[in-house]
Amino acid sequence: MENVIKYFNNIESSFKRMKNLSIVVILCSVVFAGGACYLAYDFASRFTSQVYVLDHGSVLMAKAAAGDVQRDLEAIDHVTRFHEFLFNLSPNKEAIQRNVDRALTLSDESAYNYWRDLTEKGYYQRLISANISQQMVVDSVKVDMQNYPYTATTYGTIYVLRESNITAYGFESQCQIIDAERSAVNPHGMMIEKFVVTRNENLGTKPRN
Repeated sequence: MENVIKYFNNIESSFKRMKNLSIVVILCSVVFAGGACYLAYDFASRFTSQVYVLDHGSVLMAKAAAGDVQRDLEAIDHVTRFHEFLFNLSPNKEAIQRNVDRALTLSDESAYNYWRDLTEKGYYQRLISANISQQMVVDSVKVDMQNYPYTATTYGTIYVLRESNITAYGFESQCQIIDAERSAVNPHGMMIEKFVVTRNENLGTKPRN
């Protein structure tokens, strides 16, 4: 009888040891799974916060910012690109039209009316016939994102390059910005409205070297 009692005591002890071991294994598995999930989430968060920007053929890595801050930067870049497309002109009809078309995809009828007015005055034709280039340097863009539609004021300098001299113009413009659908030709998903040039002042002419 004593042997039978000892036998059942050994079975009970073994069962307790197996139970405790099973609990330890389950807890370790839960901790391991939780750690793996955390590390995977952390890696994904850090990876998705990195964006790659193509700048004149060079790939640059940038950090994605919070929504509002990123939208500010997108608005500034959108307005800058628009001005560069509209005002960077070479004495070539196809090149002028290509740049103007890209600018018009970022804006509404107000920019189209500005381009049409210059066209009717023969401005682009004079650039072509006189072999004149025009370059826009955007100094700064101030965007008010507190109210919608957003408002933007652009400050810059336009250089008119002739064979013998360069004429500089102090430039300023104002516009409104609304949200639009993102696309290949409009990556920021914005549209410029009510574009108007408020200053185009002759700063002087100097001979070219």
